[in-house]
Amino acid sequence: MTETQGRRSARVHASVIAKWVRAGDASRTYRAFMQLSDDLAAVGAPTRVSLTAEPPESTKSRWDDAIAGLVELRLEEARVSPPTWVREAIGRPDEQWEPQRSSLPLTYKSDPSLVPDAFLRRGVLIEAGELESV
Repeated sequence: MTETQGRRSARVHASVIAKWVRAGDASRTYRAFMQLSDDLAAVGAPTRVSLTAEPPESTKSRWDDAIAGLVELRLEEARVSPPTWVREAIGRPDEQWEPQRSSLPLTYKSDPSLVPDAFLRRGVLIEAGELESV
């Protein structure tokens, strides 16, 4: 499934993220990830399941870990068990990774105490507050 209720699937978003990773555009990569977050947050549990059921192609980067963590988090919020592809995406918990969010390096580091467990267990440092749309 590629789109439901005007929202794109995790598979579609992952392909966009992969495109921007290959292009070396950190800002657009991060924005595509945030759009996935927004798309999942904007719909109810049945649609979240539909949008995340099909495993995405690999981005060949740590963004795979971030995508799996985000999908797990959004499904947990809806009290839905994640699909097998998410449960099998264990990431690299011993190698913490913080995504570059723009063309300039971050002036601060994420606080691991503010990182949701779904990310932290995969070694991804994205604070919960970052995922809130304004």
